[in-house]
Amino acid sequence: MADLVLDPALERARYEARLPLLRRQAALRAGLAPGIFLQPETEASVADQVRETLWAEGKTPETCDPAELDEVRASFAALSPRREPAGWSLAATLMIGMAEAAREARLRGLEGFPEQLRLELQDGSRLEPAVDRGLALEGGRLPSVVALRWSLPGGAEPLAFISEHPALAGRWAAPALEGWIAR
Repeated sequence: MADLVLDPALERARYEARLPLLRRQAALRAGLAPGIFLQPETEASVADQVRETLWAEGKTPETCDPAELDEVRASFAALSPRREPAGWSLAATLMIGMAEAAREARLRGLEGFPEQLRLELQDGSRLEPAVDRGLALEGGRLPSVVALRWSLPGGAEPLAFISEHPALAGRWAAPALEGWIAR
């Protein structure tokens, strides 16, 4: 791999080109508590993660080996919204960031939180998420980044994220389905 060189002008241009996407994603984000947020994933956010992963390795989708591009795309595909026979399958990434001194205790206190973070629909029904903890050990502390997926029945419209977890109870607005699946 070639040496990576930071070009401030290029990085600024890349950032400015990404601003519309970053603003759309920020509008979808649910701030659950200081340092804890839920980021609904869209086709555009997943494509951006693929580009940024390659960029970190000094590559672009146009310059990397096609097999490598397929591998990177496959690794993020689980986050893409997808149409299914019964409705939509939607994903969000739960991100938890806090000071090092408090991290271990806070993550242990949030154990079980992702599994009970419900997606309430406009009809009042609540959906449980499928939770992907990545390579975190069974019985270990909650990882700082967790993927959640909900399966919405056809015609359903998200309303809110609901938590009754003792360490983080609340209700937060969920994005409309149209915003979640927009291309």
